[in-house]
Amino acid sequence: MARYGFESRRSLQKLSGHSCSRSSVRTEHRPSKPGVARSNRAGNVQPSEARLVRDVLLPRLVAHRACGQLRSESPVAAPGDRMKFNTPKQTVAEATRTTNYEGGEAFEPADPRLALYKRTINQLLEGSFYESDDEQLAAVVQQFDAAANDDPEFVLKLAAYARQELYLRDIPQVLLVLAANDDRFKDDSPESLIREWAPAIIQRMDETATALAVHDQLFGGTAPWPLRRGIEDALVEMADAYTLGKYELSRREVTLHDVFNRVHPTPVDAEQEALFERFMRGGLDDYPDVDPLPSPNTWETVISERGNTQAAWELLIEDDEYTLPIFASIRNLRNMLEAGVPEDTVVDHLDLEAVRHAPLYPFRYYQAYTALQDADVQAPTVEQWLEDAIDVAVETVPGGFGDTFVAVDLSGSMDHPLSANSTLRLKEIGALFGAILADQGADVGGFGDDFQTVPMHVDTPVLQRQAAVLAIDEDVGNSTNGWKVIDYLRERGEPVERIVVFTDMQIWDNTPFTARDSQTVRDAFDAYRDEVSADTALYLVDLAAYGDLVTPEGYENVYNISGWSENVLSFIEHAEKPKQVIDEIEAFEPT
Repeated sequence: MARYGFESRRSLQKLSGHSCSRSSVRTEHRPSKPGVARSNRAGNVQPSEARLVRDVLLPRLVAHRACGQLRSESPVAAPGDRMKFNTPKQTVAEATRTTNYEGGEAFEPADPRLALYKRTINQLLEGSFYESDDEQLAAVVQQFDAAANDDPEFVLKLAAYARQELYLRDIPQVLLVLAANDDRFKDDSPESLIREWAPAIIQRMDETATALAVHDQLFGGTAPWPLRRGIEDALVEMADAYTLGKYELSRREVTLHDVFNRVHPTPVDAEQEALFERFMRGGLDDYPDVDPLPSPNTWETVISERGNTQAAWELLIEDDEYTLPIFASIRNLRNMLEAGVPEDTVVDHLDLEAVRHAPLYPFRYYQAYTALQDADVQAPTVEQWLEDAIDVAVETVPGGFGDTFVAVDLSGSMDHPLSANSTLRLKEIGALFGAILADQGADVGGFGDDFQTVPMHVDTPVLQRQAAVLAIDEDVGNSTNGWKVIDYLRERGEPVERIVVFTDMQIWDNTPFTARDSQTVRDAFDAYRDEVSADTALYLVDLAAYGDLVTPEGYENVYNISGWSENVLSFIEHAEKPKQVIDEIEAFEPT
């Protein structure tokens, strides 16, 4: 069967900047003597061993930065990992951030596999980094280089694990592309490591384009043969009319038509051959007899074609030909109600049983709940459903958090909103986090000038527990004496597995200007570790900042997390048992 790829269908998208052409930022590698570099099957000159960082990525990043071609994402990012590739073509703005480093990531694991794993799970905190994308990439590549020297296949296992178990999307493709362009993974056999693992890493149709976009941005030129064949394998396995229509990606730098043009996938049978022909040739003047694929019956398509109307939403809810998944339903509750969809219709569509199986934490339902209240939408039945959904969604939270102490800063500044586009107050986040973990037996308290615990019962609804935390704000005062939390635990000799502190400033080694003494969290934590528990982990979540994940020098299990992401829970889960997870990754199979 013929391979499908029609150059006339779409011109391959090029990475371009304001005043620099593509050629001006490419880094050519011409070996001055034999043995310095060698070619792959596609004819690309590939760097050898550790020269990947020095001679390929870093010069390219510097050149892109000089030309204004490296993109920084908005501090408030969508769910998923922090690095973004194959962004919409019209995205040209870069977010400007004020950075505030408190320290460096001084603790470097001796095991290079562990170092790369830790760098990978940092992407769970996608909205909280202030390292620009090129700096993150450089750090990833450095850890990649060491891990590839030690065990090349581990890198691909980690990429598959990050995609399938952590639900990260871009960083797995980065690891795959780095491996495909590295001689340590070079294998000319039909079943190369890259080709073997690619379908386990590329799990959604749009990720075929992401992988090529990553290659274009980091290396340019023709993608290596094993990478193209691996992308082909993944594409052929996933392709159907709905998927091809949904992920056409017509407004992206690399479209799905570009993917076809560059990897030339071979259909597995006559039915898929006809499908590919309709996708590539349907609607073109040169092929009047080829019908285009029908538009997929997604909720986005319906609303785009019919408008944000009551009839359109009711069609999605009531007609079995269309789907309105729970995540889309939750995001659009306000739209549905304001369009005139009756409350009973909305609630009948929503399903608490689906909440138990959806990969959504309670924070998502809480955001929908507060959005209705902020918009003054009168929908008590829907609000009650959301309250119930929050209680049910607690079951989706990772286990093992019972031995946790959650402390919430209740000072006046914590009344500020989470972002310019949100009315959600900072203290609400911390209080909700504590109320959720109380379901597993975690203890919760609030601090200001003073500190006070908040008794909670597991049978009490989550939002009532949250309200109990917020209710003590006047009792504890307006300062930010976070150290009193740890002092409380020390004085009572209470060992806990971890302490999580939510505040709006960096308090690890700083004394707030409102403090009446010079005590710091660091001082209190040193005393607590000396006297009570040397193995306790500490997480300081600065909700008001957009910064890095910093491990203070000499403190392996202390994390300063700048910014908020609901994936803090997943990060804690995966950060605390790295050696156990390494064993799980080593056992991963390319399925």
